[in-house]
Amino acid sequence: MTEGEHSNARIINMHIEKINDYLDDGVAIIPGFQGISKNGDITTIGRGGSDATAVAVAKIFNADSCEIYTDVDGVFSTDPNKIPVA
Repeated sequence: MTEGEHSNARIINMHIEKINDYLDDGVAIIPGFQGISKNGDITTIGRGGSDATAVAVAKIFNADSCEIYTDVDGVFSTDPNKIPVA
């Protein structure tokens, strides 16, 4: 569940019951970067949204850690693959 405008939404809730139902069946695939608003509109979280989703999932499941693998060395102001001086 998200709030805010499309392309800059914030995660406000995750329905852990639905995720647990899938886990009980064997596997849960959780897409990152997107959500749904209270009005039922599809939203995107924006830059870093996939990472934010991974951290939120780790938090709601009280994980010991959240490991994120990426093709860049750290946090940048923009995509360093497109803007070399990021």
